[in-house]
Amino acid sequence: MEEAVEFAKKNFGIKKFDLGDDLEFANWVNEGLVNINNRFKGKANMPEKVIFDEKFFTKKPKAGAYCSKISDTIAFNKEYFSDKLITKVKKNLKLIFPEYNPEKHELTNLAVNGEDTSIKNKLAKHYFKILENPNEYTRFDAMNADMLFDDYVAAIKFSEKNPTHWIKKSAANEKVKKLLENNGIDLSVQNFNKLSKDEKKAFMKKFYSVLIENNVNLIGHASHRGNSRFDVLYHEMGHLLHNKNTSLKDSFWGRLSAKSKKAFLSDEEKLKTAGKISWYAQTAPSEFVAECFSALCAGKKLPDDVMKMYEYYKGPKLPDM
Repeated sequence: MEEAVEFAKKNFGIKKFDLGDDLEFANWVNEGLVNINNRFKGKANMPEKVIFDEKFFTKKPKAGAYCSKISDTIAFNKEYFSDKLITKVKKNLKLIFPEYNPEKHELTNLAVNGEDTSIKNKLAKHYFKILENPNEYTRFDAMNADMLFDDYVAAIKFSEKNPTHWIKKSAANEKVKKLLENNGIDLSVQNFNKLSKDEKKAFMKKFYSVLIENNVNLIGHASHRGNSRFDVLYHEMGHLLHNKNTSLKDSFWGRLSAKSKKAFLSDEEKLKTAGKISWYAQTAPSEFVAECFSALCAGKKLPDDVMKMYEYYKGPKLPDM
């Protein structure tokens, strides 16, 4: 551990590197920071402190990490990043995939209305690894699965709150439109809005059942979560470097102000662009930037419209970009 602490101080200029006696975690942080520094050709700004903050996370036990602009700190939740995370991930995956057939290498899916099947497929790969190579599945793998699970749930919640989004999308696809109309589903948003709460619920149940029965997936966002075992660290470093790349003006009345966030959340085009990264990227401009940074550090090439919006919100530029 002394060598890991010295490595962080000598190579990154980190003044306080305190991760207790968890050498595996300390080495994981150092390896991830090396990757980031390499992407910046040895000139990445690093945090002053990298710590476990047990006091803070006592009040927020479900959070995994945070970045503090004031103290220039990246802090992790020691309890969250314990082996208990593997147990949590196993439990969640079993809810999504209730049965496994090892002979056919198949999982039984539990179809959920509004789910994102592209994320579900990534989660299935995690479950296969757990079931077939349990000793090789680490808490670092579980971190990625947990982030993907958050996005999976976010997709379902989005669908529950925005049913007309998928009705409009279906109406714009001639093949899907024909399929649904042949099954007696009226794709008029105007008519849908006239329905009672119970009628809307019944309508969407039939809507999704037809899509599921015919293997049609309209929900697929391009989730850039779960690309790397360092996703959590990359995300928090994205926040840290974004903070260093912005001013108080940006935070209080500029592009990252509360007013700007509200405009972001009500702008369908911006949300659509952010959705090309992940569901979580749609929750705020700062989260969009951090999610983009994480994907870029993992070596992903992002669409031009995503990069344009990333630059608009002053996302940290990588030299290779």
